[in-house]
Amino acid sequence: MNAIRVCGVTIGAVLALTSCAGLSQPTGPTAAVPSSPAAKPAAVAAVSRSDADASGTTTDVSDLTLGAGDLIEVSVFDVPEFSNLKARIPSSGAITLPLLGPVSAAGLTAGELQSVIRLRLQEKYMHDPQVSVFVTEHKSQRIHVSGAVKSPGAYELLGRVRLADALAMAGGLTDEAGRSAQVSRKRADAPTAPAVTTVIDLDKLATAKDEVNLELQAGDVVEVARAGAYYVGGEVTRPGSFLLKARTTVAQSVVNAGGVKDVADWDDVRLYRRRPDGSTELKTFSLNAFEDGKPSPELQTDDVVIVGKSGVKAFLYGIREFFKFGVGASVGLI
Repeated sequence: MNAIRVCGVTIGAVLALTSCAGLSQPTGPTAAVPSSPAAKPAAVAAVSRSDADASGTTTDVSDLTLGAGDLIEVSVFDVPEFSNLKARIPSSGAITLPLLGPVSAAGLTAGELQSVIRLRLQEKYMHDPQVSVFVTEHKSQRIHVSGAVKSPGAYELLGRVRLADALAMAGGLTDEAGRSAQVSRKRADAPTAPAVTTVIDLDKLATAKDEVNLELQAGDVVEVARAGAYYVGGEVTRPGSFLLKARTTVAQSVVNAGGVKDVADWDDVRLYRRRPDGSTELKTFSLNAFEDGKPSPELQTDDVVIVGKSGVKAFLYGIREFFKFGVGASVGLI
C-alpha cells in the first residue's frame, strides 16, 4: 500500500504516468483500450459499447469515423484537466483540448483520435499517458428512413448497418408499404452533385444477399415506397381499388375482388394500362385460358381490370329468375 501511495504522489507531482498506470484504468462500457509503449499507434483501437440492433445483429461503434456534431468524452488517468472532458466536434473538425490546443478529430475513429491525443501528450508532458476516448453522441453518423415505415426519422449508425437493419430500426413496414425501397447516397467525390439512387426489390430482401441488403453509410436516405393501387370492376363480387403490395396477376386480382358473378364472361377480361405517352393500352384475356395453364400477366400500378358480362348468361339467368320469382308470385295470387 505504501508503494501505491508513493507512486500516486509521484504521478500528481510530475503529471506523468509510470508503472502505476496498471493500477487503474477506465472501465466504462465505451472506454478505449490503452496501448502499451511497444504497441504501434495504428494498433490502438477503442473498445466501444456493443449494441444489439432491432434485427438482433450485434454492432460495434469503434470503427465509425467522427464528424461535425459528434459529442465525445476524453479522459486521461490521474490528470484533472482531462477528467471526463466532453467536447462537441465543430464544423471545422478540430476540438480544443487543455495542454494540447486544437486537435483534428473529424475523419478519425475514436481509437485513432485516442492515439493522436496519447502521442501529443507523450511528446511534451507524460511518459505513458493512459487515454480513453468514447462517443456520447454520433450525430454525424446518421441515416434517414422515410416512407411507408412505422417510425420514420433519423437513426444513428451504431456500427455496420444494412438495409434490413435500418427498416427494423424504423419499426418495420406499414400495411401501405410497396414492393420497393430506394437508397439515396451523396457522392463523396462530388458532394454538390445529385445523389446516387439505388432501387431495391423488397421481395428479394429476405435472401439477405449483399447486393440487395446494402450496407448503409452516414448520410444515406432510405425511402420505402407506398404501394400503388389497381382497380377491378365489372362482373365481380366486390369491385373496387386494391393496394398493389405484392406481385399480383390479372387472375389473382379477380380473386381478390371476390371472384366473378354468375353472368360474367370468362373470356372477356380486359386490362387497361396507361402508356408513358398518356395513351391507354387495352388487352383482353380469358379466365378459362388461365385455368388451362396460360400465364397470367402481372399487374402494374394504376392498372384497371374489367370483367365483362356474358349476354347469353344474362339472358338465361334472367329467364331463371323470372320463373323462380315471377311464376311463384303468380301461383301465390291464385
